[in-house]
Amino acid sequence: MKKTLIVGIGSILRADDGVGARIIDELKKDSLPKNVELHAGDISGLDLLKYFHGFKSIVIIDAANMNLEPGSVKVFNFSEIKKSNFNDKFSTHGIALLETLTLAEKLDLGYDIKIVGIQPFCTDFNLKLSTLIESKIPAIIGAIKKIILKNA
Repeated sequence: MKKTLIVGIGSILRADDGVGARIIDELKKDSLPKNVELHAGDISGLDLLKYFHGFKSIVIIDAANMNLEPGSVKVFNFSEIKKSNFNDKFSTHGIALLETLTLAEKLDLGYDIKIVGIQPFCTDFNLKLSTLIESKIPAIIGAIKKIILKNA
């Protein structure tokens, strides 16, 4: 049984951008297998890598502009995502999610990474999710539970 880390990222101050953290809050109310650990926060860049140690399976939940209809949910294997070429980075201080995951792959750390992307409806300053994204929470949790079952 693989140890699985589920990380919800994004800013809860920016409406739907905080969907990852909100999903973690909901998953904490659920009974999950003992091999699953949850973490949420406004985590970005290289800070994210420090949470990966000791896990083989990583699930990242994040609002993502995928040019889809707002509320669309898509699960990606990391291999399906265009990798960063680091051309626009002058230092490691401003590294975003894509660069962080590309670095993890280049370091060959052996992680099985899945990204659950949610197309936001609103990312204005607001402490609440939009009604549309709020209504998608059960479907998002269902997608995450399917990943967990595959890792069991």
